[in-house]
Amino acid sequence: MIVFSQAPKDTIYFLNGTTVIGKIKKIKLGVVTFDPDEANDITVQMIKLRTLAAVRQVFRIETIQGKVYFGQLRPHPNPNYVYFVGGTDSVTIHVQEISVVYPFKNEILQRFSGNFGLGFNYTKSSDFGRLNFDAKLNYYAKQEVITLSTSGIYTITDTTFSRDREDVSLKWNHYFTTTWFSTIQTQYQRNLELGLDRRFQEGVGAGNKFITSRKVYAWTRGGVVFNQERSTENVNSGTLTELFAQLEFNFFRYTKPKVDFTIAQAMFFSLSQAGRIRNDGEANLNWEIIKDLRLNLSFYNNYDSKPPNVGGTKFDFGWVFGLSFVF
Repeated sequence: MIVFSQAPKDTIYFLNGTTVIGKIKKIKLGVVTFDPDEANDITVQMIKLRTLAAVRQVFRIETIQGKVYFGQLRPHPNPNYVYFVGGTDSVTIHVQEISVVYPFKNEILQRFSGNFGLGFNYTKSSDFGRLNFDAKLNYYAKQEVITLSTSGIYTITDTTFSRDREDVSLKWNHYFTTTWFSTIQTQYQRNLELGLDRRFQEGVGAGNKFITSRKVYAWTRGGVVFNQERSTENVNSGTLTELFAQLEFNFFRYTKPKVDFTIAQAMFFSLSQAGRIRNDGEANLNWEIIKDLRLNLSFYNNYDSKPPNVGGTKFDFGWVFGLSFVF
């Protein structure tokens, strides 16, 4: 028989009858991150649990069907099920239908997550070094997701420092339903290989999160963007208008070794310059080597049928290695 103590605490109930009391830190794609009382954090696959209790506070619960709840999870008498309780609502959920759970508190810091990565390579024979970094910060509210991301690649020699490639973007999604959202974004880009000294971009659009399984997240969005470009030859473009379409897939494996893979591609079709088509894309593979520390391998690609410098390079790509810390 399952009972609660007077001071509510989260509990996980294993299929073998073992119970562990503490705090649920998060559930993501089939794995529970749990902080037991007087012990270090543990991770447990959901398939090994009979049921669970997430009762310390209000949680955001997202299912693989795309439904989102705000409330608590309580033990169910039948194996592999839980009760969701929120206000006057009560719903029975199969534990393997739970995709994401995290504490939803009034404290702002509880709503942030992100990562920071860094890489560097150097050869003495050429006196040549290359530094790369990337970072992402996410903020989650009931109907909003705000993402700040940045990356850069820099070349270092004994006499020069070159900012080869830079990208900073701020994206705000407002969810009207569990899957449909509006999007607003602003972005800064620099790519010397394509003759781009800087591009400022502002855009609006709409999107849909069309896959939310335990191992795959996928979404698409489209809309219109406005660009202000300056070439490396110091030629300014004025404001250029483009239609855009973007597709992103996220694949996860949260059993050891923990691996996730993301691939994203965006196409831009100019309304200001006849025949101009651009493509920005990336693929990222992350392998957790120890807790919260990952080995990264990334590939990026950029194409511009009419680059800022007349007669300049139209295509750029590269591989980037590094380490990243997840928080």
